Amino acid sequence: MNIAGIEFEQLFVNLVYAVVTVTFVFTLDDLFIDLVALVRRLKPRRISLKELMGMTETRQKNIAIMIANWKEAEVIAPMIRGNIRGIKYENYTFFLGVYPNDTETWREAKKLEELFPQRVMVVVNSMQGPTSKGQMLNEMARRILESEVVSGIQYDLFLMQDSEDVLHPYSLTLLNQFSSQSEFIQIPVFSFDVPKRSLVAGVYIDEFSESHTKDLLVRQELGAAIPSAGVGTLLSRELMLSAMLLQGGNFLKEDTLTEDYHLGIMTKIMGFRSRFLCVQIEMPRGSKEFIATREYFPSDFFASIRQKSRWTLGIAYQGLDNIQWQGSWVDRYFLLRDRKGPLNSALVILSVIVLLGLAGFRLLSGRVPEMLNNPVFDTLIVLNAVNMLLRVFQRMWAVRRVNGWTQALMVPVRWLVANVVNVAATIKAHRTYRHSLKTGQKPAWVKTDHRLPAHFGKEVEVQTQ
Repeated sequence: MNIAGIEFEQLFVNLVYAVVTVTFVFTLDDLFIDLVALVRRLKPRRISLKELMGMTETRQKNIAIMIANWKEAEVIAPMIRGNIRGIKYENYTFFLGVYPNDTETWREAKKLEELFPQRVMVVVNSMQGPTSKGQMLNEMARRILESEVVSGIQYDLFLMQDSEDVLHPYSLTLLNQFSSQSEFIQIPVFSFDVPKRSLVAGVYIDEFSESHTKDLLVRQELGAAIPSAGVGTLLSRELMLSAMLLQGGNFLKEDTLTEDYHLGIMTKIMGFRSRFLCVQIEMPRGSKEFIATREYFPSDFFASIRQKSRWTLGIAYQGLDNIQWQGSWVDRYFLLRDRKGPLNSALVILSVIVLLGLAGFRLLSGRVPEMLNNPVFDTLIVLNAVNMLLRVFQRMWAVRRVNGWTQALMVPVRWLVANVVNVAATIKAHRTYRHSLKTGQKPAWVKTDHRLPAHFGKEVEVQTQ
């Protein structure tokens, strides 16, 4: 082999060792979360129907449910009708934020306000749309507080939801029960079941099942800040007013694409109590039912990339700019974990390069580089393989808990799809961030097309309340 060939082989070996070592370090991070969950025996809290019925006797606080809308004419009506029909709670009002230039959604919202005058109020944004979800919700919150003077109704709690959400009938009851213990409460968000062939949509089943039945429980156990998922997030009146006072009349930060995540992190920094409330109802015949928000997530590959690029940009890039490394060492650890997405994607790309390189060496010379034939390298490979199998098993176990074994068996296949989507989303997020730095333009609110279960909220099923 010539000198140039030797130098290339050395560089390649260095790359292989770097990738294998960093992969091992990253898997230790996930293993730590697994061990905490195992040692502390963390799992969803189970309550009986009797306990749940006891919660219905607690004094009901007034809840303002805020939904920001842009081009949601097709889903907002069935969403409101279906949820009003299902919710087992009395003191709540849906506030529907619409834009003056989105006439179709505005028209549908006004019909709902007329149909349910005690349940629905429309808030028309003073600005043309779309602005940002944060701007819309901020204006809604101010208008809700202003409306209290006229209506005489004071809202104790504020709940953020989206136009595609299906609320559990007892989610408000549960939130009301624990609202005296925490100023910020997040309940789980899960995907509806989807066909097994819908691999992209199935990725959301996998990721949210693991995050919202294990990872967030670990965060809570270790005392870290609880990020908001954007839906199923409850704020006390005190937290709402304090956040508005701190940010010049806004409870959400408007110059970030993940204003919900930012709110959750800042809640702890401001000194308020946060809680992740993951509860299952034990049904009479032994089955269990999560009290959670359910929705459909994007099934289209490119739509998923757009959505996940927004999450990556807001959490990893804008989060670093806005939050930096505030908080305790536990908070900083989880901030690092939250921002690991771009690093994970880079590692996936390098891993593919390494695999192709090793295949090329084998094909061209019938061997692998000699420097890789040693016990250290073999040990790292075995440990990474074991850790990867453990990661897949952990996710399968979480999916089994939420969506059953048939969906859990799809996890290994969807794992590969998730890597492709996440890499593409990271590349898009990085380009968008660099463009915003260069031009000074804020990244725009990227709308996701929404849908609801086929028969949810059909007009013939609804009775005016």
